[in-house]
Amino acid sequence: MKHTILSFLSVFLLNGCDNEAQFNPQLPAITQIGANTFGAIINGQIMVPRNSQGYIPPGSTHYAVNYLTSNDWEQIQAGDAKTNRGYIYIYIENNEKQYPLKVNSYIVGNSNGAREHELSENTLITAIIYDSKGVQKKYLSVADTGSINITRSDIDIISGTFSCKLKSEENPNNIIEIKEGRFDFTKNTINSTNFN
Repeated sequence: MKHTILSFLSVFLLNGCDNEAQFNPQLPAITQIGANTFGAIINGQIMVPRNSQGYIPPGSTHYAVNYLTSNDWEQIQAGDAKTNRGYIYIYIENNEKQYPLKVNSYIVGNSNGAREHELSENTLITAIIYDSKGVQKKYLSVADTGSINITRSDIDIISGTFSCKLKSEENPNNIIEIKEGRFDFTKNTINSTNFN
């Protein structure tokens, strides 16, 4: 019996590793229908959000996307919690204090490294990617190298595209690029959407 359980467990674990090694994400289509999608190419690698697995502490969630809004700003956090493909934080400063946010192109400024609205200073993008050893590296948007284009914004839905260049926080000469970024959210359901 012990050997049967160990054999089953081994096959199960190896299958999980094979599935992860074969993970080949595709960018979602650019839509404006509230499809609850997000994706981007970070430094040549496609990143789509995926929920974490396992234990979560009280007050936390497994959800891979977090969207917050106010009259002063919009905030998007999205990441792949199953692999080291990365995490993107987007902050859009709403200078006109208009809700919902105006359909417009918002030029990306220099990131101060913020990953929450209380610390953000202007429209910015911050990214976390992992090096070959699995160590987190923070990258900061470089002013005037890209934009966040809001293509739909109403009470229920926010959609857009984004791209920019980012510099390493440790080595500003190390430049990466986020391109072909897109999101399409239904505001009242995105924060509880399951990304597998």
